[in-house]
Amino acid sequence: MAAGLGAAAALDADGRAAVLAGAGAAILLLGLGLSMRRPAAIPSALLVLGALHVIPHGGLSIGTVIYGSGLLLTGELAYWSIDEHGRRPVEPEVFVPRLLAILVVVGAGIPASLAVYLAAGVDVSRSTASTAAGATAIVACVALLAAMARRRVRV
Repeated sequence: MAAGLGAAAALDADGRAAVLAGAGAAILLLGLGLSMRRPAAIPSALLVLGALHVIPHGGLSIGTVIYGSGLLLTGELAYWSIDEHGRRPVEPEVFVPRLLAILVVVGAGIPASLAVYLAAGVDVSRSTASTAAGATAIVACVALLAAMARRRVRV
């Protein structure tokens, strides 16, 4: 999955050699993290893959919506891979529900990303109320991500 995302980023970029080198580094980092069962390597590899897609474009594209969902799927499958080889492997009866849950989250991520993409293109006049609403939304998103990360570490 990560190799496919790296190749997709390289096909869209002008400087393909640099993007391919970055994708190779991200894939190597992800592979080392998975082989050594170090989950800390996963976010770093996904960050590099995401940057390879966004930086050359300098803007938003509809492909970013699909690419972001691909990054989400890659991350979930990588964490699952580490879970499978941990101290307590995942029970066989958990396989199908977990796979379905991952696919539902990725499927829900596409329309959510599309909504953000469309909202980014809307020209909203600046006001104190819209600035406060935007700041509140940013703080809420960061708080939600922090809570999810904290919960994941405890489990």
